[in-house]
Amino acid sequence: MTKNLPNICFIGCGSIAAKHAKILKSLYPKINISFASRDVKKSRKYCKKYKGVEAFGTYEDAVNSKSTDIIFITTPHAYHSDIGILAANAGKDLIIEKPVTRNMAELRKLLAAVRKNKVRCTVAENYMYKPIIKKVLDIINDGLIGKVLMININRTHKNHVTGWRTDKVLMGGGALLEGGVHWINFLNTLAQSNPKEVLAVKPDIQYKTDVPFEDTISLNVKYQNGVCANLLYSWSIPNPFKGLSYSKIYGTEGIISLETNGLYLSLYGKKHQRFFCFSDFLGFKAMHKAFIEDYINDLPWQPDMNRIAVELKMVEKAYLSIKSKQFEGVE
Repeated sequence: MTKNLPNICFIGCGSIAAKHAKILKSLYPKINISFASRDVKKSRKYCKKYKGVEAFGTYEDAVNSKSTDIIFITTPHAYHSDIGILAANAGKDLIIEKPVTRNMAELRKLLAAVRKNKVRCTVAENYMYKPIIKKVLDIINDGLIGKVLMININRTHKNHVTGWRTDKVLMGGGALLEGGVHWINFLNTLAQSNPKEVLAVKPDIQYKTDVPFEDTISLNVKYQNGVCANLLYSWSIPNPFKGLSYSKIYGTEGIISLETNGLYLSLYGKKHQRFFCFSDFLGFKAMHKAFIEDYINDLPWQPDMNRIAVELKMVEKAYLSIKSKQFEGVE
């Protein structure tokens, strides 16, 4: 059974809502979008700027609107669970910005409401849709680097954190939770396996930072298929290349070298290849196309919430590992 284009309401009027709204309108000019904010002046401003159809001054009005099919939550993640439960209880499907919640306890409550009301739910994880992902997986699955042994992802950049990201309660964690979940998703996709256990360490050095808990972390992951991986993620290490980083995938018969964000790939293995990607290299357009087309054709959204739960649990176990100083199992 096919459906019409869904009516989408953004709850939270910040920069990420603007980004998603612009992309959706560029892909589907006739799609109806709305905006909700506790400050109705802001929702009206966004509605006018991004050619929306309705502006709401309360979240309750937004989720109870008969003209809304999907609630797209773009507030700080401290509010995701409560808003998601509110929307699910109103029978609305959900797309949630990352990270899905601050912790597993909040996620369990949200998932209970999703299951009870039988609504759709996913996270706006654009990294799954990066073109570089398909290219890397094609190389691996074609056996061009033999068996994958180790994945090493580096993503460092001086990030001057302000606003709610400096609030310990609203953040519920540090850089790994707020931004590193993208790269955990990236690692899991490349490993093509579920994680088995994680070990995390962070510098034990005093320096000025406004980020609660940690702004720099090294995460080691052992996967069920035997692959090992390491993620170096930092908001504090300067990057002379303005965000560009260098990562590698090591196999028994070759190496894949890639610009971490997905702009470039070089293969040294059974074949020698180079791959450049400048169009939608962050995967936002591909993600939104998938969400809309799968909704219309009544297909499941990806990532599913089982995967999202595993990735959030990896963050929790990483933080536990920092304290225990040992590998922690991921159930």
